[in-house]
Amino acid sequence: MRIKAIIAIALIISAALMAAKLSPGIVNTDQFREGKYIHLDRMEIAFSKTDARISIEYHLSPFAQVYIFLFGSKHLEPKIEEIFYDFENVEVKEIGKSSAVIEVKGVSRRSDENYLHESRKFGMSPDILTVIYPNGARRNSENADSTPNIFYDA
Repeated sequence: MRIKAIIAIALIISAALMAAKLSPGIVNTDQFREGKYIHLDRMEIAFSKTDARISIEYHLSPFAQVYIFLFGSKHLEPKIEEIFYDFENVEVKEIGKSSAVIEVKGVSRRSDENYLHESRKFGMSPDILTVIYPNGARRNSENADSTPNIFYDA
């Protein structure tokens, strides 16, 4: 029984890799070079006092898709945390095959009646970064490698 399962897994992985090679128009392999198996499409950071809630949308390489299908999206958590290496108190709240929600505590500091967020680097740049201020205003950036310096009120 174990040998049949291993052979089935090997065939599924081989088929996925072969499909990716034969259909280059569907998968842009440049996105996954240098051992990266995840590509950040979009990131939204909503600030609330000293904390932030981050929503990311991503897509995976074909091999990673098969791996996540077989073993579950929980195995992506270390890679998600690696994206936010420059942040402290990072907690992955939800994780799926193409999106995740992260909470970061103490990402900004209070300054009188306002809050100051000092720029933090990302381990991987999203195609589009959207910063959402507490008043609902939004600011978009393309291919940002870090958060911008932000001053806001609660």
